[in-house]
Amino acid sequence: MTDGETPRPTGGAPAAPTLTGCLRTGAERAPDAVAVSTRGSAAWQDMTFAELHEAALTAAANATAWDRPAGPVVVLVDNTPTCVATMLGLFLAGADTLLVERENSHLMEARSVIHRLPPAGLVGPSDISPVPGLAHRTFDELVSVPAPAGTVVRREDPATAVLQLTSGSTGEPRITRQTLGNTLTGGVLYRDIHRITAADTVLAMVPLAHSFGLVGALATALVSGAGLRTMTRFRPGVVLEALDAGSTVLLGTPLVYQLMTPVLPRTGPRGKVRVALSSGGPLTSDSAKAAAARLGVPVHQVYGSTETGLIACRHDRDEPWPEDSAGVMAPGVDWRVRTGCSRTAAHGRGHLLVRTSTMFEGYEDGGGPPSMEDGYLACGDLTEVDEEGHVFVVGRKDAFVNVGGRKVSPRRVENVVAEHPGVSEVLVFGAPSRTGEEEVHAALVLRPDNDAADVLTFCRARLMPYEVPHRVHVLTALPRTGMGKIDRHRLRETVTAGKGTAIG
Repeated sequence: MTDGETPRPTGGAPAAPTLTGCLRTGAERAPDAVAVSTRGSAAWQDMTFAELHEAALTAAANATAWDRPAGPVVVLVDNTPTCVATMLGLFLAGADTLLVERENSHLMEARSVIHRLPPAGLVGPSDISPVPGLAHRTFDELVSVPAPAGTVVRREDPATAVLQLTSGSTGEPRITRQTLGNTLTGGVLYRDIHRITAADTVLAMVPLAHSFGLVGALATALVSGAGLRTMTRFRPGVVLEALDAGSTVLLGTPLVYQLMTPVLPRTGPRGKVRVALSSGGPLTSDSAKAAAARLGVPVHQVYGSTETGLIACRHDRDEPWPEDSAGVMAPGVDWRVRTGCSRTAAHGRGHLLVRTSTMFEGYEDGGGPPSMEDGYLACGDLTEVDEEGHVFVVGRKDAFVNVGGRKVSPRRVENVVAEHPGVSEVLVFGAPSRTGEEEVHAALVLRPDNDAADVLTFCRARLMPYEVPHRVHVLTALPRTGMGKIDRHRLRETVTAGKGTAIG
């Protein structure tokens, strides 16, 4: 086999349908069936397939008629039916769309990567907070108000940009440029691998602004005709409601499964679940076994990225999966394992390079895909691929801290902490919690008459809750190497030894 080039283990990538066709088919096949159902603060909000089709078309017309500057539209994704209809309407209208979680700190920061685009407008829930200098609309305005007479929506373009925030290869937040066509292709991959049909209901326990939620849940539901259940924020009790209501396909992060398992009954499988998928970080064997025992089905690991789309996954099969494997490569994925400075092979241990059918087009700051070799992207993870094609992620890239599936940039948190006038030096890093999940730690050197509690208050006003350091270690000085660089190894030893004052 030459240069690690390998035959695709399960065939090439399937062709994707159009978004227009998916919406029309759903409305014609089952107009009164629930397409999207979201659990808000008090009750479930439903939208039928016919209503979703009509709302998306109305949003597309209003987006076309919206007089705004050139540039992408930022959508504050809250997982509600009107939000989903708005997203789909913007895609239909050919509007480049940046999807961000409703609660995010990047939009509040004037120097963030979002404002460097710059965006053309902002769309969000009815209680949206205006951003100075940025035109805004609400979901209800776009999906409910009739568009001006004579508005003509152009034909759907598969090249329409779907933009998402990612940690990037350096840990600095970046904006990836995917396409509508690739997003739907990704949904087809999930549909075919896990045999998802219109008889299924997909429960997304993750934000739809993230790649796993957008592709694995929303796009998969669209191309399969399945119903979609979401939640505005994760609550184990809501998961139980969704399971009792007949959800059959689950998507969550390792932390989600860890949190939901204790509330599931020990008496046997709950509901009609037949597929459970986990992404956003490594799923430990203990967590997977505990969740599987309560759900009655195995929890399958999914491995991929915003840049590449789906790379590998487990799926239902008669043969047991090797423990801790991430499954096998998805259809349409070619790969190489860099085992040495210049050597690549199809199998072995080394850094994984992949070429997928859903590869992104680059970053919105003008940078193209990093570390590309003949169309192959360096994933940044240390992996092992055995002779049977099973993928094992041996070491994750450490440019970010994985907090419950959310990627936190240490550099970004450091920049915020450093703005506090009482902080002389700061280093932010990830460390395992008592439950085995990663959490954010900050090592500080404070100026006289300052305290860590005030620094944490400062951070809470500027960062999302999951970005705020869980523990702050106050030291008299940060350890440094002979070259004057911060010695991260010694710093961890210092913190582990309990030296300094720990807050949190």
